[in-house]
Amino acid sequence: MAETAISNQNQYSLVSLVEELDARIGVLDEPTVRQLLTQANLDWPEVAPYVEPRADTYARRWVVRRENYEVLVLTWSPSQGSVAHDHAGSLCGLKVIKGQLTEQLYEKMPDGRVQRTTATRIGPQEISIDPGLIVHSLANSASNEVLVTVHIYSPPLRDIRSYIIAENLPPRLFLRAARPEAKVIAIIGGGFSGLMTLANLIRFGNEAAMPLHFILIDRQTSIGDGVAYRTTNARHLLNVPARRMSAWPDMPDDFVAFAQSIDPQVGPDDFLPRKIYSHYLRKTVSDFAQATGEHLSAEVLHDEVTHLAPFSSSGWSVRTAGGRSVQADLAILALGHLPPNDPLANTWSGPRVRYVTDPWASLALSSIEPDEPVLLIGSGLTAIDTILTLNRPDRVAPLIAISRRGLIPLPHLRLQRPAAGLSGFADECLNPATTMTICRLASTLRRHIATARDSGAEWQQVIDALRPMIPRLWNCLDVDQRSRFLRHLRPFWEIHRHRMAPAVANAIEHLRREKRLEIVAGSMIAATADADGIDVTFSRRGLSAPRTARVSWVVNCTGPGAHNRHGTHPFLRPLLDAGTICNDELGLGLLTDESGRAIGVSKDARRDLLVAGTLRKATLWESTAVAELRQQAQTIAHTALEALCRGQA
Repeated sequence: MAETAISNQNQYSLVSLVEELDARIGVLDEPTVRQLLTQANLDWPEVAPYVEPRADTYARRWVVRRENYEVLVLTWSPSQGSVAHDHAGSLCGLKVIKGQLTEQLYEKMPDGRVQRTTATRIGPQEISIDPGLIVHSLANSASNEVLVTVHIYSPPLRDIRSYIIAENLPPRLFLRAARPEAKVIAIIGGGFSGLMTLANLIRFGNEAAMPLHFILIDRQTSIGDGVAYRTTNARHLLNVPARRMSAWPDMPDDFVAFAQSIDPQVGPDDFLPRKIYSHYLRKTVSDFAQATGEHLSAEVLHDEVTHLAPFSSSGWSVRTAGGRSVQADLAILALGHLPPNDPLANTWSGPRVRYVTDPWASLALSSIEPDEPVLLIGSGLTAIDTILTLNRPDRVAPLIAISRRGLIPLPHLRLQRPAAGLSGFADECLNPATTMTICRLASTLRRHIATARDSGAEWQQVIDALRPMIPRLWNCLDVDQRSRFLRHLRPFWEIHRHRMAPAVANAIEHLRREKRLEIVAGSMIAATADADGIDVTFSRRGLSAPRTARVSWVVNCTGPGAHNRHGTHPFLRPLLDAGTICNDELGLGLLTDESGRAIGVSKDARRDLLVAGTLRKATLWESTAVAELRQQAQTIAHTALEALCRGQA
């Protein structure tokens, strides 16, 4: 709610406001921020240097950023606004300096979306305080005037969690109460795997005779927005052509039809913006939810699971951080990628305010100025996306990306071609008379690529043909050979397997030709930060002398790692300790059977605990892309429904 600033003899300029904030220790409380903003007399001349109208989006300019708070100036061109969001627990206080601000509030709906409630106009010198709990959006009310606001966040705003605004009522599936006799399926995780498992359960559960209740639990506020599809940047493209992005294994043209309903000019071989894909996934669920029978019901919980334990007989007890307790007959683990590890944990000294530890969970990238040099740690797809974000038209400072081998993803074919034949490849590699090794597998693949090239095919076509064989090949490798693959061949495999869209490859090549992007093969040695930047020292492959550079920012772009140690999923630890579920020897994920049922120390598969997504890398290796995950989601749904039907019989 807006509050008008009152006059006070102890009024603060922008400089003195920062001095007052610096005098506070720890996270600021609501009364302190309210008092300081109320008494702040922020003159236009001292705010004007931070004002930056942009045509594409509102601008965020830092005044100062400390460990416990930050002050920013936001500039909103006419009619610009934010998405519906919350501040993930950070307190926010804002003051309007110029223009008229509209703050729209929202309330949550049972299908995971939000609906508009009240809206408030906030004028010059008025303030608004959010303790970090509300869902709102902000917008410039005027069509011909720039809006300027000053914001205090404490602690510094790591991320805004966006919500999907409902333009219509939820499907009745989400409004129905569960029948008392309904079998309950809890899906933990709401990215692609979790959401498409729900979609398949709705689709095929509609044919079941028994009442069913589905509960999707995800800490993200927008279901379907996994790491890959959370971006709103139109330059972040799917790295697979549209024809291969259907979420259904038995409906290959589904995504193309959706995209063409938005833009009839879309072609099957186009690489489309990733931001539309989560819309596609949510519409997929909604379409099936609209046509369900009365025996089905569902709900979405924006929460984090803190406890998962089996009942003595069958079923699962689930508890969440928000205090919800669920008794489920069957649980499905659809947990997504872990946040990246911190490669500078032991080599960084000084304040960390200019170190972006996770580019996918940070607003810092939008505040990096075009004249500020940036060092990126990593050169894979996460780094590519970060480079595209930072490469504004007015960028003049260089970008440096460093990784051990200096490899970047290779491009897709500009003209799409079908997968090449790999006749005899699997038989040759899986010959029981010879031992499967990584060296033999790699040399055989190189030979088949050379043979394909002689017949006019490209290496991309060979890799595409290899993908369906990977689970069989992976399961024929012993632990030592898998470990060798991870240590020596994984980086080379991934730049061939996870490729860039042609337009993205063109943009990266242009930056390198213009000397605005440098890819370095080497390792970080040290990073020493002060309030204005970071002195970095790193080795360079093949050179004995280390290199030093002064940069304004360091961004961790190492991306999701191969290993899954369950550091962010502590509720799995008791199950692992009890032997209810099992890690593989390399810590890649959980052991499962071919249907996705979790395997415990007894080697028996549990019918009431299923696993989908990245946690299945232990037995499948390739378990991150749509082609594999859509089949998993459908198989998991059939397995779950069969288990419940058999239990009822």
